[in-house]
Amino acid sequence: MMSRVLKFLFLFAGFALLAWAMKSVDTANAFALLLDISYGFIYIMLIYALVTFFDSIAWHLNFKPEQAFRFSSFQLWRIRQIGEAYNIITPLGTMGGEPVKAQLLKDHHGLTFKQGLASLVITRTTLLVGLITFFIPGIVMILQSEIISNEFKYVSLVGMAVFSILIFLFFLFQITGMLGILASWAERLIPRWAGHAFLDQLKTLDGLMSAFYREFPQRTIKSIFFAFVGWVVGLAELYFALYFLGYEPTLTELWIIEALLQLVKVGSFYIPMSLGAQESGLVVIFMALGLPGDMGLAISFMRRIRDLMWVSIGLLMGWGIAFKPAKIQPDPSES
Repeated sequence: MMSRVLKFLFLFAGFALLAWAMKSVDTANAFALLLDISYGFIYIMLIYALVTFFDSIAWHLNFKPEQAFRFSSFQLWRIRQIGEAYNIITPLGTMGGEPVKAQLLKDHHGLTFKQGLASLVITRTTLLVGLITFFIPGIVMILQSEIISNEFKYVSLVGMAVFSILIFLFFLFQITGMLGILASWAERLIPRWAGHAFLDQLKTLDGLMSAFYREFPQRTIKSIFFAFVGWVVGLAELYFALYFLGYEPTLTELWIIEALLQLVKVGSFYIPMSLGAQESGLVVIFMALGLPGDMGLAISFMRRIRDLMWVSIGLLMGWGIAFKPAKIQPDPSES
């Protein structure tokens, strides 16, 4: 009951932020600007496909070599797109598609569900660590900007610092096997019938993750690198969107906008699809940079349309993969 109330409150907060964003700018002009992108959506869709492919390469590196040979990065990309589609359309927000990805790996490529889930947690972590590395040039650019107010600089610096510290701690939490330690403590405190099976699952998952970090640090570093490359390539999408809106941004403007937007999105993960948070965030960011707020709202609408188009593509891929199961290759280590 409480979770439903919280979901409703978060969704209400999102709609309130969306209403504020639309009231603060010329919404009619934002829609007019959106139409100006026209065939530019082709470039935007292609660039986003490239970004997600780099994310898939980063994911591919988060499997042990004897597991990674079972599928190509393209096959992982297809599974990723299917899972991300479910992430958007399910009430669980950014977590609803993760079990779908793990199940597809199990059904079509012979991994266990826990192996797939462990790779997804590791990948989520390396993507966020890649985002931290993307933040570093962004915060330098923000601090050096003569347009942005000191108050906005301070808030941005604190937000990025807090986020970076939390992700670093989450990274250490996995490397040190702290999840398994906490699960073992919990087993001693609660009766055996009250969830020990779940705690055993957590310990198994923790063991898979911590073992991967210990045995394959180079693969982890490479995964973080490709995650960072994906964030950088994403700047091209923003550039083309603004270009077709009649504005040619500098690299500094692109980096600041994208870094701050991603900070807003990770900070509003509890709101489904960051509804309202993305729109109001872009309006504030654009205005802080001396750019029209309605242009920021148009960029947000563009990304919503892009997401919906990729949801459709992901669902079509899911329909196709259900009828074309991949051959499960034998693990050479098992022969």
